[in-house]
Amino acid sequence: MSTKIDELFATLRGLISDQTRDLALAMGELRAAESERDNARQSLRAAEQDVEELDTLCNDFRRANARLVEERDAARGLNDILKGVNLRLTADLAAAMQRADTAEAILRAKA
Repeated sequence: MSTKIDELFATLRGLISDQTRDLALAMGELRAAESERDNARQSLRAAEQDVEELDTLCNDFRRANARLVEERDAARGLNDILKGVNLRLTADLAAAMQRADTAEAILRAKA
């Protein structure tokens, strides 16, 4: 009977040894998974920071674009004013030239 007990103890020792080994392997895999999870979290944080920076840049570009549109519209308004002034000056110059031609003709006629 003691051989039967010895055999059972040997079997139990083998099972315990196998379970211990399996547990050690499982613990190693768990540590590796935790390490990968931590690397993934770091990558996620870095990506979130990149998104925040891109969002800030986009907002800066939007503000700059809005200012450029305002400046363009103001420049168009000034351009329209300058066109009007130019037309009036051209008309005034033409009228002055006409008066000068008339005055010259009068002076020649009197001479």
